[in-house]
Amino acid sequence: MMIAVALLAMALAAAAGDRSDLLLISAGVCAAVAIFGLLVFESTNRRDRTDHHERPHLLDDSYVPTPVWKRRARDADEKGR
Repeated sequence: MMIAVALLAMALAAAAGDRSDLLLISAGVCAAVAIFGLLVFESTNRRDRTDHHERPHLLDDSYVPTPVWKRRARDADEKGR
């Protein structure tokens, strides 16, 4: 997303300098980078919610599993409802 912000600044500078060719290029790449970044984050977030992770893990696949005693307590609590 930082790249998208930098490209947005480049697009604004190109617009101020009356350079329409650079404006179109930088604005298009900015939009593509922003959309790609949001898609990556949202797909990771959805996967983590599906796997019941406690927080998003963007860079690693491994996580500390829930301890057995906590899992048993949670399962017993769900059965009691």
